[in-house]
Amino acid sequence: MTGARASRLPGRGMVRIGGPEARSFLQGLVTNNVDHADGTRLVYSALLTPQGKFLFDFFMAGDPADPAAVLLDCDGARAGELVKRLSMYKLRAKVEIEDRSASFAVIAFWNEEGSPMAEGPGLPDPRNPQMGRRAITPANDAEAVIKTSKATEVPAEAWRRHRISLGIGDAAEDFEPDRTFPLEVNFAELNGIDFHKGCFVGQEVTSRTKRRGSVRKRLLPVHVEGDMPAPGTPVKGGVREVGTIHSTDAESERALALLRLDLISGAVLEAGQAEIRPEIPGWLEASVEGMESSGDGE
Repeated sequence: MTGARASRLPGRGMVRIGGPEARSFLQGLVTNNVDHADGTRLVYSALLTPQGKFLFDFFMAGDPADPAAVLLDCDGARAGELVKRLSMYKLRAKVEIEDRSASFAVIAFWNEEGSPMAEGPGLPDPRNPQMGRRAITPANDAEAVIKTSKATEVPAEAWRRHRISLGIGDAAEDFEPDRTFPLEVNFAELNGIDFHKGCFVGQEVTSRTKRRGSVRKRLLPVHVEGDMPAPGTPVKGGVREVGTIHSTDAESERALALLRLDLISGAVLEAGQAEIRPEIPGWLEASVEGMESSGDGE
């Protein structure tokens, strides 16, 4: 694995859904197809509000110890909240919902030059081929998994920088629970929604927005010239506020910003004391082409 990098992701948590009805229970709630989490692939998905707003995202994986069970690789700081939310939907379903964060570790593997990683530990990250692979492993085995891979271990910040360079958001930094709509943060392009799987919470709003093509905001990578603005800093185009800064990386002079597409075309954009230049990554071009100048801005 020449040029491969590995990072342990200490901010990740793990929720286990077990019991004879685990998969049917999840299938009616989440945005992606639980049946595809069969042990041979990871499935990126989310739980939304009934109004179609983001609540939690996670990677669904088969549990090697029980093919009927599902592991949710989630934001560790909110794993307890995810358990509570799922428990609200449990009713009489024969499922067991547990926070197993202490028992598992998540490791990201990727190529330093950004090329797709066809082989290696774990399974391909379903969001984008350049994101490499993710390994979900018992916590005590993490060091051995990295050594066996022969990848160079680097701090989690290096993985974060790679993510930002690709323009891919992270829920802990870029998505606001109960406010963000999943299509605004590119969930469809990141393979996080199956529009053909059947019902899920928030499906009606999400499907209608997709059908109408009415996504006015997008999370985009931006190049920053000047002092790096803090997350939460408003982005302005002249006197108008057109977005908000989220993930930032001072070393690479890049950030992610949620921007109004109809207000940024041709405008000089500023955030704090810096000028920012939006960039549309190749994997997102087809979805936003022609939208930057659409609408009347109202």
